Amino acid sequence: MLIYSDENLEVIHREGASPYLLVTFNEMEIQANGSRYWGQRFCEKADISALGFISRRPNWFPAASVVKAVEAAAPILKAAPERILYGHSQGGYAALRYRRRFNATTAIAFCPQVSIDPKSVPYDNRFIRHFSPELHGNMGISPDQVAGRAYIFYDPFHAIDRRHAERIAFLQPETHLVPVHMTGHGTVRAFTGTERALSLIAACRTEDHPALRALSRTARVNAPMRPYQIAVAAMARHPAWSDALDARFGDRFAPKERVNFLYHRANRHIGDGDLVTARNMLAKALALLPGDPALTHRLKELDARILRERKVARSLVG
Repeated sequence: MLIYSDENLEVIHREGASPYLLVTFNEMEIQANGSRYWGQRFCEKADISALGFISRRPNWFPAASVVKAVEAAAPILKAAPERILYGHSQGGYAALRYRRRFNATTAIAFCPQVSIDPKSVPYDNRFIRHFSPELHGNMGISPDQVAGRAYIFYDPFHAIDRRHAERIAFLQPETHLVPVHMTGHGTVRAFTGTERALSLIAACRTEDHPALRALSRTARVNAPMRPYQIAVAAMARHPAWSDALDARFGDRFAPKERVNFLYHRANRHIGDGDLVTARNMLAKALALLPGDPALTHRLKELDARILRERKVARSLVG
């Protein structure tokens, strides 16, 4: 049931049989449509009581809207003695920033940002286009927002996500870092499946750290993105190993992962002077993502370079 809506977000309530209320915050790839929320399928399958906050666009849940939405949801929140906040990326940020606003008992965040203000996080330019000074003034996660305990799941090999996670843990007491190696920015995908997600929530609720470590180990070994992440990590120092992983597992990469691998591997080949192999890889990437401006521009640049070098070679032979 839709209980709140404004220009920035919607809030949907689902009654369920769980002993806790799960407050979810969406990642930027999905947006409000009046009836859905992030984690909906999981909540319905497990019959979980839920309050789904979902943004209308990638806006990192502006405080003014969240304050009004929490007021609208006050009776529901008051009736739930245990409130668990749950989100990924921009949703993970919201789960941590609004811990105190919801008087949360537990917050579970995957790959969160401490802020998207470029002045606060000059090391991260992924979300600059979504930053608005009007919406995001004083948006950074801070110590005075703490309630209950929190868990951040992230990949230590993802340098930017690691930096965000470590800053948040420094700023917010009672925040535990849980590394999930070789999952990239998609760590949440390693915990898909009703049984695994329920086990994760149960371990966080009871502060069962050995169970969390065991879950993390199992999740990272079976994570669908693991071969891709290892192939990318190996690219700089062990290119032959990277190519071997691509040859063996490349057809299992998600489409976006496949394009990213081909693009970055092509750039390594360009750096090594192997322009023909690089061109073949860029052409494959463009076939997977037709019309992509970055790929088109890179391929055009490479073709021009190949043409110039062939002209020089011919002139030297002549």
